[in-house]
Amino acid sequence: MPPSLPVALTPLLGRQRELDETARLLGATRLLTITGAGGSGKTRLALELAHRMKGRYEIVVWVDLAPLIDGELIAQQILSTLDLREAPTFDVEAIVLDRLRDRTILLALDNCEHLIDPVASIVEVTLRGCPNTTILATSREAIIIVGEQTWLVPPLAEDDAIQLFAERARSATPAFAVTEQNRVAIAEICRRLDNVPLAIELAAARVRVLSLEQIIERLDDAFELLSSGSRTLPRHRTIRETIDWSFRLLTDDEQTLFRRLAVFTDTFTLEAAESVCGDVLHLLSNLVDKSLVQTTDDMRCRFLETVRQFAAEKLEQSDEREALREKHARYFLELVERAEPLLFAGAGDAPTIARVDHEIGNVRAAFDWAEEDASRSDVELRLVYAIHWYWFARGHFHEARRRIKAALPRANNADAIVRALAFVAAGDAAVWQADWASLRPMIDEAVAALRTSNDRRALAQALTILGAAIAFAGEDASEVFAEAEALARSNARDVALALTLYWSGIAAQLRSDWSAARTAFDEAHQIGVERDHKPAIAHPLTLLGHIALREGKLDEAIRDLRRALDVHAQTDDRWGLTQTIEGIGIALLDSGETEVGTKLLAATAAAWLELGARPSRDEILELEKDERIREALGDERLRIVLASGASLPYDMMLTLARDQIERLATRATPTQSMATRVRALGPLEIEPDRESQSGRARELLLFLLCNPSGATKEQIGAALWPDVDTARLRNNFHVTIHRLRKLLGGADWVIVRGETYALKPGIEFDVAAFERAIKAGDFAHAVDLYRGDFFANATTGEWHEDLRARLRDTYANALTELGRAHMTSGNFAAAAEVYEKLVALDDLDEQAVRNLMTCHGKIGNPSAAARAYRRLVDALKKELDVDPDPATTRVHARVIGAQ
Repeated sequence: MPPSLPVALTPLLGRQRELDETARLLGATRLLTITGAGGSGKTRLALELAHRMKGRYEIVVWVDLAPLIDGELIAQQILSTLDLREAPTFDVEAIVLDRLRDRTILLALDNCEHLIDPVASIVEVTLRGCPNTTILATSREAIIIVGEQTWLVPPLAEDDAIQLFAERARSATPAFAVTEQNRVAIAEICRRLDNVPLAIELAAARVRVLSLEQIIERLDDAFELLSSGSRTLPRHRTIRETIDWSFRLLTDDEQTLFRRLAVFTDTFTLEAAESVCGDVLHLLSNLVDKSLVQTTDDMRCRFLETVRQFAAEKLEQSDEREALREKHARYFLELVERAEPLLFAGAGDAPTIARVDHEIGNVRAAFDWAEEDASRSDVELRLVYAIHWYWFARGHFHEARRRIKAALPRANNADAIVRALAFVAAGDAAVWQADWASLRPMIDEAVAALRTSNDRRALAQALTILGAAIAFAGEDASEVFAEAEALARSNARDVALALTLYWSGIAAQLRSDWSAARTAFDEAHQIGVERDHKPAIAHPLTLLGHIALREGKLDEAIRDLRRALDVHAQTDDRWGLTQTIEGIGIALLDSGETEVGTKLLAATAAAWLELGARPSRDEILELEKDERIREALGDERLRIVLASGASLPYDMMLTLARDQIERLATRATPTQSMATRVRALGPLEIEPDRESQSGRARELLLFLLCNPSGATKEQIGAALWPDVDTARLRNNFHVTIHRLRKLLGGADWVIVRGETYALKPGIEFDVAAFERAIKAGDFAHAVDLYRGDFFANATTGEWHEDLRARLRDTYANALTELGRAHMTSGNFAAAAEVYEKLVALDDLDEQAVRNLMTCHGKIGNPSAAARAYRRLVDALKKELDVDPDPATTRVHARVIGAQ
């Protein structure tokens, strides 16, 4: 799918002449740079222009460079916007050129000024190598390369400036209106601000506390130089003075927070601001009200770039910068270390992946701080280990290799266990890229060091990497894998065990023990299903499909590969997708469809090169496959098909693979159900979902799953259509039943017994699995299954509300029991994680907060206990206007006093 352009939250006022002029220039040049002061409206104008240009270009790509502080990541940012992945061992710029070269594209690069030299380099290379690409850039200064056309953003016209002031003033004071009496004063304010949009917005925000006349008086103080009548000053001075004027209106405490927030390089949360900058809730709200800090739809905060740069200058001038950078780095280190168990083995926990997606700019800044001084190597190495599975999940192999390569030479003086864990991360990265030569003796040292620790999961992981290295060296790794598996089993039946079994299965394949390989992959897959961990579900399933192909079990292979493709696509796992599509290509060969199979195999070969990471190949199987293709197609036809496949874009390869596997599945098993799993704890998800446009069919499926004994038409109607008449109910019911049968892949999946409609058994349902786990006392599994409130994305009806409340209460009880069990066993870190979830569920649960503080005290993290206590105090005051129970206060005092 082509990347979508950002959608502006407010209309562009006026600017028709400017749009016409820039559109004309864009038609006559291949590089148009829109320049102007910070806040002059460059980005907004360029975005509107990009939207208007969509009909002229095949693709319009918008790349925001503001979050980047490293010029080496520009090409990666372009690849990510194009929904591609970067390659660690290949030239990322070359991949960009390859993807742009033959398409008519408008590439918009926003906020270039802080990376002007690397931007100039990649723009020049792109223009030379991609004759059909046009570049639209925004920058406070020209890029200055041959062929560039620059265009300076003019100030707003007077009427548009007055309208902008009025709209922003109404945001602060809804009763504000432009009248004949105040229009002259507003026009004066706008004129004195040179009609610069950001300056006007900052001034308008003050109408809550200042009259228009007072604003004009304060402009006299702020712009004494401008009042002299000079019009030759750079517009940079105009916006700078405007921000400085707004800054000087702040209280001392507000000014302190304002400059401290500049330590964040990207958006940030209130929690992050409190941890790094102190108790900030009231002050931060003031900064938001005064338009110096913006909030996003997902309740994150950010500076406009020009405001952030101003704040950064203030921070640079203070004596706080280095201390704040360290607190910032350690906060985000702690954040990713808490996330690491949920990042383990890939994108298994969608909310955690999304959280790290939001924070990755700040995590990179933490890396940069650690890399500046060898004495900070412990932080750097801990970051490497904590984040490395995120790199895998997002396909950031280039960044992984660069960060690891920079960190390892500084590991000599680090703590032995920290060093060992960094070696594990480096080993995983080498495994992803089949770089077996670099693994030893690094992983040998990691194994030796981890044997002295209590981290059984990390030791099992290190032994797994060691076993893979031995196996791919052609040696017997059975003893190493036996030890790794025993360790993993003694720790838990979890994803770490699934990972060990996965690589043990690959080692069995290498020695041609297909039965042992199947057994290992089967159990790894089953653990993935039990834990609802998508990578652990799909990766073993992919290799089971490959084994089935080798054994001639085509129908079984088609079933496994089809399911794996669906699951990998949900997490956009490019490694998993490419390996699965390889299997589909071989399945097509086995079905006698050599040409389309070969095309897919050629496409996957190109995809592996583009991805820059791939599993090792079985050379004998590769030779056999190549011989089969050559015999079927002949040299001349083979060259044509290979070229066609190799040039296939990734999304088209995926579409072709999906179409082919669906066709093979229909031919092989025409009555097979198309709906295999329903997840309703959290947003409703149906896998695979072939009727996603029919919301009522999905809801009916869920309703019947919640009523396994069946329901009548009247009961279904009362739940789904409580307010419709009998005739409409009859029509709605029959249409929805038809769509439900289509969703499930056959009429036989809906059973009719007299007046009752029910579902045939065989559909996996997470609510049923959750209740079974609760009944069996497997609270850890139950907690893993609970992604959120039942049917969290419901938009109609009330039938699910009582069930939602009951399941939520059951989940809270499961958390309580699990936390108690962890504390009893002395696993206080795991208990703390559980109680954090319980407190997130009910922030007034004092017993949970007391247990959480106790756990943090046991693991030596009193600052986290203090934060938990502060959150409780604020919640009790806000919701009940009471103080914490004395027992809670005593626990807090005991934990804090133990520092």
